[in-house]
Amino acid sequence: MKRVLITGGSGFIGFHLIQRLQREGCDIRCLVRTGSVTNQFKTFDIELCYGELADFDSLIRVVKDCDTVFHLAGKVRARNKQEFEKTNHFGTKNMVNAATQNSVPPVFIYVSSLAAAGPSNHGQPKYETDIPHPISAYGKSKLGGEKAVAAVSDRMPCSIIRPGIVFGEADRMNLELFRTINRLNICPIPGICDKIYSWIHAADLTELLITVAKYGERIMLDSPVGTGIYFAADNGGIHLSEAGQEIAHALGKQRIRTIRCLPITLFTVSTFYELLKWFTEMNSPYDWAKAWESLHHWRCSPEKAQQQLGFSPLVPFSERIDQTTRWYREHHWL
Repeated sequence: MKRVLITGGSGFIGFHLIQRLQREGCDIRCLVRTGSVTNQFKTFDIELCYGELADFDSLIRVVKDCDTVFHLAGKVRARNKQEFEKTNHFGTKNMVNAATQNSVPPVFIYVSSLAAAGPSNHGQPKYETDIPHPISAYGKSKLGGEKAVAAVSDRMPCSIIRPGIVFGEADRMNLELFRTINRLNICPIPGICDKIYSWIHAADLTELLITVAKYGERIMLDSPVGTGIYFAADNGGIHLSEAGQEIAHALGKQRIRTIRCLPITLFTVSTFYELLKWFTEMNSPYDWAKAWESLHHWRCSPEKAQQQLGFSPLVPFSERIDQTTRWYREHHWL
């Protein structure tokens, strides 16, 4: 990896990946949308290239001469399924097709999502060999991106990573859980039963991304389901109440209460946000799809990455929660 392109570098996973690749001594190029705020890049020695996932010609210029691509860019909130598809499916399709125009196509690493595989049945872990069954527009759009990557796998070496819940320093997606526990001393549990989730810290995810780029299995046309795909998790799964207790300990609290949020409550709240979406331009943080997803287990097995690549988290889950909490406090996010 001498010259690396990162799409979605302004996100918190990109923040961790840039730091790690700089320690590798890579020349780093980041795809940046025209008009985007670039203050977060000032501390990094990187090249900013302006382009859009919807603009194929701009992507050809951005990816030129790169030997590795980490495609992190994606939309996690949208007003409708068309917005998800435009970025996560068709934007990825443009990106991989642009990359194949290089005289020597790069190694292409696509960061998908556990949502593309779908929830786990009765809390049992998902494996790469399982047939995907996404249940949300977001998950379906990420699976569409995976199919776009697979379609060019005869012309370019490609691998796919499906992370579980990614957390860590600079993460805003899970910040509300930390804030709720800190302020109210409660951990909300969606549905009647406690859910099992697979988690991975962003630093551990970046280690896996780099390892897969160097040594990972590649997708091959007409190969068995799961070839070239890796689930990313730092453990086999942990109940949300247990994760909440770890967060509480990191916050200096001895015990917290778990509050069961019944499905009718979840869908009432999500209906409010759905109405906001219809009458405003807001991308809702919690809609019907999120309510439906929250009523399922999201657990995947890290076994393949462990056995093939020797992957394991650098430090235990509890320590990752501690360092994330410290970062939130130091930056006054809590």
